[in-house]
Amino acid sequence: MSYDLTFVDKPADQSWEDLLETLGEDDEPGERPGERTWNAVLTDARRILGEVTDTSGGSHYELNHEPTGIQLSLYAGEAGITVPYWYKGADAVRVVQAIYALGHIVEQHTGLSGYDAQVELPLAEAAARPGLAAAVFDDVAADFARRGYSSPSSS
Repeated sequence: MSYDLTFVDKPADQSWEDLLETLGEDDEPGERPGERTWNAVLTDARRILGEVTDTSGGSHYELNHEPTGIQLSLYAGEAGITVPYWYKGADAVRVVQAIYALGHIVEQHTGLSGYDAQVELPLAEAAARPGLAAAVFDDVAADFARRGYSSPSSS
């Protein structure tokens, strides 16, 4: 279970609701994004997160930040950032700020638009209100604890 940010090529005249309904309808893999774009994303990601592992594959690029569990995947025309629900309180705020900063990097270098479906806001609006996302982490941590799941957020 993870907290996810989605990045797509969003037409200005299309709502996020309409766009999200159509995601996955065109499953034709496109060309992998350019290496120059990926290198810019990777360089800036390292400024935010520190050391990351580049585990890129044939049709996409991917980075992993082992200390936080943050993962960024970049495909042709779309990207995603995920992080496990391991955090609560101040730690959740810090990880949310990190994924939003990473999301800004994706938007800047790819031209894709980011969306946080958990709080139902475009990335820029969600980033201005990180407490909303941190509250989602807190809710999940509380749910994990009630169910007896062991994770860094419920211990």
